[in-house]
Amino acid sequence: MEKETAGVLERHAKKERNAAYKAGLVIAACLLLPIIITFLVSLANGGSFGVFSVVTASMLLVAALTVVPLMSHEKRIVKSILFAVIALLLIFFFVDRMNGGGEFILWSVPTIFGLSVPFFPLIIRGVSLPPVLSNKKALITMTWDTLWLFLTIFVVCHHYGDMEGLKNGCTISAIIMTGVWLAFLTARYLPVNTGIKGGIIAIICSIWLVFSNDAYVLLTEEKKQLSIMSTDFSNWSSNACINANVYTLILISGAVISVILILTGIVKMRRQKDAF
Repeated sequence: MEKETAGVLERHAKKERNAAYKAGLVIAACLLLPIIITFLVSLANGGSFGVFSVVTASMLLVAALTVVPLMSHEKRIVKSILFAVIALLLIFFFVDRMNGGGEFILWSVPTIFGLSVPFFPLIIRGVSLPPVLSNKKALITMTWDTLWLFLTIFVVCHHYGDMEGLKNGCTISAIIMTGVWLAFLTARYLPVNTGIKGGIIAIICSIWLVFSNDAYVLLTEEKKQLSIMSTDFSNWSSNACINANVYTLILISGAVISVILILTGIVKMRRQKDAF
């Protein structure tokens, strides 16, 4: 019964794969039609292949989202994402060539960064890495996104010659990513249970929210300030007091949540020790 069931399931899966493969071929053939038509029109107009190149790259993008997953037997998501990104970059390249050039890097780097945030974790999860890196995929993802964030700021500001914007953008990003990295390293590598990790992350987030603006002012304007010093819960009329009051509430709430989570984690850890 088990062998017969396995055989039936395997034949059904093979039938489904064949049907998907045929569907992929049909879609690929349909996508060739606009490419051929554009090629013939380009020849008739004197051999200008700019529009033809853009149409071809666009059809490759459609194929990456339809044909590739249908015709792939494994790692469909990884292959689809990679082919789609390559096709999108080809579109940028050919459109940039048609417009005289000089914009390809400006378009490509921010696009890759934006796509990396949601899709790179899916890619790295489906890729086989050497044993030394196989358990560091989260760290690789964080490093990748951080580098592309700063590269995006550099490319955009350098393109427009905005050195002041480059300085401010890198400063803001460094402050933001410091909090993100501290939370990530705590969650991923601190050898304690989830309750203690949650408490530490809660206080990290609270401190980061409350003092990040003061850190930015210090680094960019060399001005020492503590916005929280303007706290006055009887005064909600000025922006300074409102900000300070909100910061204080965030800090108090974060501290309370942190203490509760850490104590919960400690109690749980002691119970586990007693159980053993």
